[in-house]
Amino acid sequence: MGKIILVIGGARSGKSSFAEAKLRDKDSVCYLATSVVDPMDTEMIDRVKKHQKQRPNIWHTEERYQNIGGFLSENKEYDGYLLDCATTLSMNYFYGMMIEKYGKNYELIDDKIAHFTEEEKDEVEAQITKEWQTILEAAKELKGDIYIVANEVGLGIVPENSFTRWFRDVYGRVNQLLGKEADQVYLVVAGIPVTIK
Repeated sequence: MGKIILVIGGARSGKSSFAEAKLRDKDSVCYLATSVVDPMDTEMIDRVKKHQKQRPNIWHTEERYQNIGGFLSENKEYDGYLLDCATTLSMNYFYGMMIEKYGKNYELIDDKIAHFTEEEKDEVEAQITKEWQTILEAAKELKGDIYIVANEVGLGIVPENSFTRWFRDVYGRVNQLLGKEADQVYLVVAGIPVTIK
């Protein structure tokens, strides 16, 4: 069985490049891209294109943020996997839940989020955690190593609004789960990987 390897760091720390470099010598790699790109967001489109150019053409790219556990369970044949990134997956999964519940009425979604009770927040976090547990269980059955890239969210300033503060905490607890379950953990700082576990 392969290993689960968490690569965590701040924005532009070099974490994705480090994870990609670790997989370059593998014969077959599945890249799990978790972003949802708005066709009007040209800056994000450019970022995605840049990421695509730095990956080998022979890698299989799977664009999804839902049912990754199911996908991994059905696609165990790769020599390596790269999930980039866990933070984006958690946010997109959350908004997917909101759209499923309220439709694509973003004003309504924003209003619902602004008035979440603590119980509702706990329910949402429990669903996100359950999704990650499913992913991790599937990852433990893979033939190849899986690198999971995540943003370290606890080193910056305290966000100014309550939703962002709450979701920063959700990200942090997801990172704790990933760190606990990972066989290896690297913190990437200024392009330099530091072994944490």
